[in-house]
Amino acid sequence: MNSEKQAASDPQLCRNLQFLFEPKGVAVVGASPKPSLAKSILNNIVSSGFDGNLAGVNPNYSIVDDVDCYRCISDVPFQVDLAILCVRAENILPILEECELKSVRAAQIISSGFAEIDSNEGRVRQQKILHWAKRATTTIAIGPNSFGVINMHRPMIAVGESSIAKIAAGGVSGVFQSGQMAAVVHPLIGRGVGIGKIATTGNEVSVTTAEVVNYFAVDPQTEVIISYSEGIKNPESFAAACARARKGGKPIIMLRVGAHPEARRGIGRHTATQAVNNYQRELKFLEELGVITVGSVEDLIETVMAFKASGRPRGNRVAFVSFSGGMGNIMADSILSTSGLKLASFSGRLCKRLADVLPNFANSFNPLDLSAQSAFDAGVLSDCMQVLGQSGEFDILLWGKDLPISIDDESPVGLMLKELVLQHPEIVVIPVSQMNGLCRDSEGGSPPMFAGRPLLQGTGVAVRALGKVIDWHRSI
Repeated sequence: MNSEKQAASDPQLCRNLQFLFEPKGVAVVGASPKPSLAKSILNNIVSSGFDGNLAGVNPNYSIVDDVDCYRCISDVPFQVDLAILCVRAENILPILEECELKSVRAAQIISSGFAEIDSNEGRVRQQKILHWAKRATTTIAIGPNSFGVINMHRPMIAVGESSIAKIAAGGVSGVFQSGQMAAVVHPLIGRGVGIGKIATTGNEVSVTTAEVVNYFAVDPQTEVIISYSEGIKNPESFAAACARARKGGKPIIMLRVGAHPEARRGIGRHTATQAVNNYQRELKFLEELGVITVGSVEDLIETVMAFKASGRPRGNRVAFVSFSGGMGNIMADSILSTSGLKLASFSGRLCKRLADVLPNFANSFNPLDLSAQSAFDAGVLSDCMQVLGQSGEFDILLWGKDLPISIDDESPVGLMLKELVLQHPEIVVIPVSQMNGLCRDSEGGSPPMFAGRPLLQGTGVAVRALGKVIDWHRSI
């Protein structure tokens, strides 16, 4: 069966997650004025500007933080599309059964205390939820042991984080088995990338990563899919979802953990994922599916940035230009060590033309060190870019910077790079800073940009990310 037929016939992939991301009515079960995940989720839904119906559910209160509160799900006077369950683990099953009777469309189970606690009691609880999920006809369950859901195009922020910054809507959507991974939205936003939808799946008793990826694959508001995974459940379903995303031109960037026994032991106590012993085999499986795998949160973030910064280059030949010989040497080593990239070797003719326009203290080979004195000579910079642009000897120009701050459009460097972009649109120009960690300009507070695109940060991580992007484009 091919991937398209698999996606169309798979019962799970056919389930509609719309009510998870696009609910018209939400109930937070366990809502309380006391500090808790339930309180944070309720407050975040309100402060995000959610315009649907909202209720708390708790028999001890009639109102919680200005939101009407009801004794049970059955008493909520509107159609509940999404119920967010923040109660003790032993109380989850009867509430799920009530959700089914109430025709609740989706139930996000925040509560922990299931198979991840590695006890017979926890495993039995999870097994009972699994049996319920297989019987349920109107309600789908997400979790347990999860963190919530976000849809910035709704908008709706329903996660248990107490310090949510202003989140801009955009095209990056994610599915995470770990709730804390939702914090990845902050550095992305700080660098000018908007967020679409975030789902946290926890133990994945019913809804799996495959199902969420499949939803994002056809979601018109999603352009890039990111994921944190502790093991792929239902590999055939996942393969079909990946094929659908690939057909839609949407890269999937996944942080798959579990390379070492110690980490696999932690996975067992985190989400109780049973696929943890298949790490190496699964990495090969992901590679065959065209999933971009990364080994750290930093690489995940930078790979998203590289997609945003690079567009689709015509090739993999890279030229590096800066005012620093040291950074040039670092970048040359990184580029030459990275699969997917090629450090362009300037021809003798190009080297001679560069030598004719550059001062004698600069070099004329790749990586190109213009030396700090050239930074103040607009004529030298302009002539250099003209020669480089006309050469046809590279596809990507990485412009080296010290710190991750925006390039002033009216500075000599800004004018020179804008001229190169205008005259040679076939060349992808990407500023990259030697240092990372600063996400905003010190003056205006806006994300660092050049020509409307984000900058890359860090030498090694930026080059690795760019290599993965080039490999992905060449494979489709």
